[in-house]
Amino acid sequence: MRTLGKGAGLTTCLVAAVALLTACTPAREAPPDGVRTLVVADSYPVTHPASRDGIVHFTDRVRELTGGALDVEYYPSEQLGKSTDYVKLVASRAVDVGVVSPPYLSDKLPLSNVGDLPGLSTDSCTTARAVGELTREGGLLHREEFAPRGLRTLFVGVVPQYELFTNGPVTDPAQLPGLLTRSPGGVVDQTLRTLGATPVSIAGPEVYEAMSRGTVDAMTLPPMSAVPFRLDEVASHATEGAPLGGFTLTFAISEALWRELPEAHRDAMTRAGEETSRHLCAVMGEETAQARSTLEDGGMTFTALTAAQQQRWQDAVASVRADWAADMEARGRPGRAALDAMEAALDRARDETPEAAR
Repeated sequence: MRTLGKGAGLTTCLVAAVALLTACTPAREAPPDGVRTLVVADSYPVTHPASRDGIVHFTDRVRELTGGALDVEYYPSEQLGKSTDYVKLVASRAVDVGVVSPPYLSDKLPLSNVGDLPGLSTDSCTTARAVGELTREGGLLHREEFAPRGLRTLFVGVVPQYELFTNGPVTDPAQLPGLLTRSPGGVVDQTLRTLGATPVSIAGPEVYEAMSRGTVDAMTLPPMSAVPFRLDEVASHATEGAPLGGFTLTFAISEALWRELPEAHRDAMTRAGEETSRHLCAVMGEETAQARSTLEDGGMTFTALTAAQQQRWQDAVASVRADWAADMEARGRPGRAALDAMEAALDRARDETPEAAR
C-alpha cells in the first residue's frame, strides 16, 4: 500500500471537480499487469487507531488475501476531503473506499447515529458488533440509509464512550446543570441539554485553550482523545463509567464498484472487514485503558462511578433515546424501529462477545 503525503496527493479542489464528473466516467480498468489499485482516503492522521489499526489493517489483509491483485493508494488526514465529504466522494467513485462517520453526518445518515446514543453500551467490541450487524446487507441501517446512497460498509469501528472532564469530581448528573461543556455535536449535544448542561461546539485542537482560559467548565471526550490534547494539564478530574455515548465510524465502498469486483475479491474484502472490526475494537479498548493510565500519570483523577451512581446517570439519559426516536419519527424516519433493532443487536453482541474482551 502506498500512503501518499500531502504533496503527492490531488488537491481538495481537484477532487471536488472529479467528484462532479466521476458519475459520468466509465469504470476504471485494471492495469495491464492485472493489479487493480483502489484509492482509499479518510480524515484521520496515520497515528490514529482508525487509520493504523483500521483502514491500514484492512487493506493489508485485502492485499494478502488477493495475492496482491488489489493494491491501494492511501490518502489520510483529509487530503481528499473533510470528514463530511466522503459520502459523496465514495458514492460518486472519486474515492474507492472512504470513511463514513455518522456523528458528522446527522443530516445525511440520521438513523445511523443510533449507535452513539447514551446509555446503550460502554464497550467498543459489543457496540461495533451491533452496528456492524445493522449496517451489513439486510440490516436496517443498510436498507434505510447506506444502500439508498449507493454505499456498502466494509468494517465498523467504535471509539469507546465519552467521559466528562472537569476541575472537580463529578459523580451525579445533578451536578451538570449550568456547566458550559464542550461537545462534538450530534446526540452528545442532546444528551448534555437533557442533563442541564450547555453544549459548546469546540474543535479538538482548541480544547486545551478553551479549558485553560475557562471558556468552558467541562469537556466531553473519549479518554484516548484527551491524551493528544494534553487535557491532564488543564483538567483535574474525569468520570469513569458515565453513560454519555460513543462515536461510531464505518469505512465504505460504492455499491456499483463492489458489484464490478470479481467474487474472489469481494470475498477477500468481506473477510478482511470482519477481521478488521474485531481487531480495531480490541485496540480501541487497549488504547482507552492506556490513555486513562497516561492521564492519571499526568495528575488527573478518574472517579469510578458506583453501580448506584451509574444507575442515576442511566435514568437521567434514558429520555434522550426516547426523544431521539420520536424526533426521527417526526422526520419520517423509523427511529423507534432503529432503536429497537440496535438494542436487540446489542443483546446478541453481548452474548457473542467474550467477557475478557469487554
